[in-house]
Amino acid sequence: MRPHPEVAPLFIATWITLGIASVWFLYFDRNIARKKRLLPVFIIGSGALFAMFVFLISGDLRVMGMVVPAVVLISFLNLRIIRICSSCGRTINSGLVRKSGILLQVRG
Repeated sequence: MRPHPEVAPLFIATWITLGIASVWFLYFDRNIARKKRLLPVFIIGSGALFAMFVFLISGDLRVMGMVVPAVVLISFLNLRIIRICSSCGRTINSGLVRKSGILLQVRG
């Protein structure tokens, strides 16, 4: 497939929109059930969109050999690290920092 660099402005606009939506969704929306239901969809959907845009812009399947494993790993880590507090609805981002074998919880 031939590359389509003209897709780059759409890529940038999509990421700006996703950034605004994620700030609203993670920090301002207090509906706990909706957050818990849509967080995995948001993470996996963002990863799939990124991989699709990389393929459209590059047009090379060899690039996808590096992009797809990276997107899968990042999405997996985000699904494991980002949590929603059941009582207050805040986003909890438990960091990967370990101190004496205990995972530190960082409020987000």
